[in-house]
Amino acid sequence: MHQAGFWTTLHGESNQFTYLLAWDSMAEREERWSTFLTTPEWIAIYTETEKDSPLVQHISNTLLAPTAFSSLT
Repeated sequence: MHQAGFWTTLHGESNQFTYLLAWDSMAEREERWSTFLTTPEWIAIYTETEKDSPLVQHISNTLLAPTAFSSLT
């Protein structure tokens, strides 16, 4: 996974955390994300942080594609 950035909200919904991951392809995303979610270390950390109550109230997943004029293309 390539972490492209992390943000907190200055104005708007409180306690919102946003992060952006970059992938070379949808196939890479699907393979690496499914591997990550089944990693024993991740499962143990998730289980521990969620044992008393959910840490996250809402998750939104958006897939983006750069425009032709983006500096990423």
